[in-house]
Amino acid sequence: MTTLREENLAVLEGYFAAMAEGPAAAMPFYSTDAVLVVPGTHPAAGTWNGHEGIAGFGGTMARLTDRTFRLSPIDLLASDDHVVTYANASATVNGRELAWLRVIVSVVRDGALAQLRFFESDQVAVNELLNSAVND
Repeated sequence: MTTLREENLAVLEGYFAAMAEGPAAAMPFYSTDAVLVVPGTHPAAGTWNGHEGIAGFGGTMARLTDRTFRLSPIDLLASDDHVVTYANASATVNGRELAWLRVIVSVVRDGALAQLRFFESDQVAVNELLNSAVND
């Protein structure tokens, strides 16, 4: 018998496997009322709600980074209540490349990602990079 922790970890692992196929393949891993909270002062920052919001966030990031944004998990952690992704992130905007660490703390509800919150290792640098996409 699997534990809730193992089930939650399987959701996260399945999500990243689906993301390798593309954002549309990963959408079923989000609850229909998912809430994504993205910190910062850049155009992709804010609270994104539901599948439409999640898709909007993805489209915004793709546009800002000319589809160069990458997220590569280092560690996936799970408990009965939360899953955590510790990952390398990178993007190039106007010829300027940035690499940073991102932590994503998520709540899994009924086998789907229901709440997600990003934490960037260098929020100022991320803000500057993504803002340069609209300011240059």
